[in-house]
Amino acid sequence: MSSVADVHSLTHQLLNLLDQSSEKDERDPLIEQIDVKLNEREAIMKQLAPPFSVKEQELLQELNRWNKQIIQKMTAIKTFIQADMQRLKKTKDGANKYVNPYQSVQTDGMFYDKRK
Repeated sequence: MSSVADVHSLTHQLLNLLDQSSEKDERDPLIEQIDVKLNEREAIMKQLAPPFSVKEQELLQELNRWNKQIIQKMTAIKTFIQADMQRLKKTKDGANKYVNPYQSVQTDGMFYDKRK
């Protein structure tokens, strides 16, 4: 099997992984699987060298379309993770303010009366 076909197969598997639902509980194992597929794909892509046959060129064009979809889906996953991190930070800050409500009180300044 040529390296183009290997990359095509791995990219298709990666796209299928990204199509799976990314529930909060299932997100960590899914991200690990995606990372493994990306590393495998990167190793095989380093072996690609032209000239390519007509069939391989068609596969590469399909890979290019899939890569655009992969980037969109990975960007969406990234925004979900960032939103979860922000929500967690707000919850943590709220809990800290509840435990110690005077921790974040700021003093605006002091007034000194210069009259004697």
